[in-house]
Amino acid sequence: MASTVNALFETSKKGRRKSRRRPGKLYRALAAVFRGSLVLLLGASGVVAAGYLYVVLSYGEHLERPYPELPERSLVFDADGRQVAEFGAAESRETVSREDLGEHLPRAVVAVEDRRFHEHAGVDPAGVSRAAWHDLKALEFQQGGSTLTEQLMKNLFVPEEERDETSPGRRFAQAALAISYEQEHSKQEVMTSYLNTVYFGRGAYGAEVAAERYFGKPARELDLPEAAALAGFLRAPSSYDPASEEGIRDAQERRDEVLGMMEEQGVISTPERRAAEEEPFEVTPESFTADPDHDPFLEKVRREVEEQLGEGALDRGGLRIRTTLDAELQSEAVASSAEVLPEGGPAGAVVSIEPATGAVRAAVGERDGFNLALDARRQPGSVFKPVVLAAALRQYVSPETTYLSQELDLEFEGREYTIENYDSVERGEITVDQAMAESDNAVFVQLALDLGLESVAETAADLGVTPEVEPVPSTAIGGLGEGVSALHMSSAYATLASGGVYREPYAVERIDGESFGERDRLYEHREEGRRVMTENQAAAATEVLRGVVESGTASTFRELDEDLGRPSAGKTGTTDDFADAWYVGYTPLLSTAVWVGHPEGRRPMRDVAGIPEVNGETLPLDLWARFMSPASSGEPVLDFPEADAGEFVPLERGYARDDRSAVSSVPDGRETGRSDS
Repeated sequence: MASTVNALFETSKKGRRKSRRRPGKLYRALAAVFRGSLVLLLGASGVVAAGYLYVVLSYGEHLERPYPELPERSLVFDADGRQVAEFGAAESRETVSREDLGEHLPRAVVAVEDRRFHEHAGVDPAGVSRAAWHDLKALEFQQGGSTLTEQLMKNLFVPEEERDETSPGRRFAQAALAISYEQEHSKQEVMTSYLNTVYFGRGAYGAEVAAERYFGKPARELDLPEAAALAGFLRAPSSYDPASEEGIRDAQERRDEVLGMMEEQGVISTPERRAAEEEPFEVTPESFTADPDHDPFLEKVRREVEEQLGEGALDRGGLRIRTTLDAELQSEAVASSAEVLPEGGPAGAVVSIEPATGAVRAAVGERDGFNLALDARRQPGSVFKPVVLAAALRQYVSPETTYLSQELDLEFEGREYTIENYDSVERGEITVDQAMAESDNAVFVQLALDLGLESVAETAADLGVTPEVEPVPSTAIGGLGEGVSALHMSSAYATLASGGVYREPYAVERIDGESFGERDRLYEHREEGRRVMTENQAAAATEVLRGVVESGTASTFRELDEDLGRPSAGKTGTTDDFADAWYVGYTPLLSTAVWVGHPEGRRPMRDVAGIPEVNGETLPLDLWARFMSPASSGEPVLDFPEADAGEFVPLERGYARDDRSAVSSVPDGRETGRSDS
């Protein structure tokens, strides 16, 4: 045994002695090639490793998120939870969870786009080899060999205008991202992200919107042939758009091709494939279509969302917005406007608010893209007189206070100013409530001066007239500097209807953020009110405005209590030269303001629809009654609360008693004098 070991040792030494011989030229050449190859291989490996780390670290934060942040549409719902609109984002998409993608679509997409999806780790070596072979034959980079994960990386991190480009660098970056992404996410998460990201044609990003656009249903309800069709569109969406007979034929052929792939891979059986192929390819209209009649209301929704969540909230999207909209009332307001207002004539705006909450239930009025309900600033005329009345009641001044109804020549800040009634009528000594019923200008200017013009301006703001109201005499009869919208006036009268509690008008009830099936509450309206009048003061104001309906200007052509089948209160208004006409009124349940006029400027409304001169008791009151009758139908008939008149005291010395020391003139340019009926 020892001799054998010694022999092996000697042999080993001989071998070592032989190895010290100088190698031949061929050996040295081969050794040099090996060393060079090794250096190149190690260098290339280092470059690859460095490139991989650079790519992964550049996108590390995005790769670790459970699901990508994607632009998606926001859905808008009415007060009953029915969808009424959507606010679009950069891409029309609605992300859903894996469960809501349904059973068939993920299987079809794997079969046609990445059959080894469940086997590879983000990159498919067989696909890479196949792509390299095609590139070699073509002597250019053509084939992507992309897995679903690589396609997802391209859709997420490569600008859309660059996605059709191919290069070794692009392939390497996508592969590196795909490998890293799959280390952080399950196959289910990859598939969910992919099907919510990819483009299916017809402007549809993601499976949910695609299912709606093509088949009028959510993705979870897609049957096998429908899912196969959508999977087939991914290769070239524009080539299979079923907008024509040829497109339908091509789409069906592509669908059947996908079904064949699914059968070949054992995803479905032969009987399943045959049954699916027998189904005719039919495109179903989308189940939801937005109604443009809602646009004026939706503009207020848009503004409130941006106010609560920031200006970019709707661009990011993914919101579920529950609003205060009563879709039936909105439709009634549109129909009423179309029925009452002559085509090509003056326009109208209608805004209805629920006094008990401040919820805007309807907002109608638009001309040439301009929102008349929210943004028009027009002179209110005599519909502003209830603000002066409210200022008086807040000082416990009785509506039984008397003034002389006559032409006034007064001074304000050193300048002369003339106030007269419509048609220069002088009524003699009348009470404030009679002056409201007859819409007497002279009485309300005197009352405002006695109360203090600052008090009138403050009351206007408290009631809900948010534009600045200047303390000048013309304010008392609606000659305002900036003007008001129908929203402002509906809100002010809603304060009276609510018993003296101002509630800011609002259109958004709550906002949820939804992404990939997860929902979070982002905003919820908190009902808040601010008491600006006592209940008795508000009740007294309503009693005075009931007189307008029962025996005043609102009763000239109509019996509103009969029209509505319930009591209401309100006020007519018309500005100089019949440029603006109003009726604002309320029941205990709904306050509605109607404005009629020419949006493009102060043009007189004469000879309109057979009406010589349009004032508050004509078109506006007709529109208000036409709308409020069905709007009130089915609601309980409620009476207004009675006021305790003993709480209020008539002014013993007012303007009617020749105490005119506070009066001077009106600044130049202020609308004065003849205001309205």
